[in-house]
Amino acid sequence: MFSSDWETQEDNRLMCSSLQKALFDEEDHVKKLQQKVASLEKRNKQLQDRVKKAKRLLRQARKNGQHMELTNQKLNEKLSSMGVQFPYINSLKQAHSRATYLKV
Repeated sequence: MFSSDWETQEDNRLMCSSLQKALFDEEDHVKKLQQKVASLEKRNKQLQDRVKKAKRLLRQARKNGQHMELTNQKLNEKLSSMGVQFPYINSLKQAHSRATYLKV
């Protein structure tokens, strides 16, 4: 009888030991996944900030371009009202009719 009880206790200890090992392994796996999630969230925030900055710069460039167009228009009107004509300005404007922006 004694050996039977001892074997049962030993079996329980071994089973508990393997369960503890599995539990520790799972906790370690969860910890690694949490670290990876934190790292990915940080990178995602960095990328979102870069996108915001790029959008802001694009809006600013468009706004500056519109302002420059308006200024050019006013200057051209002023020059024409004064009777001054620069024929080459029109040819330049036609050649470069698309708005150009600096690459950031």
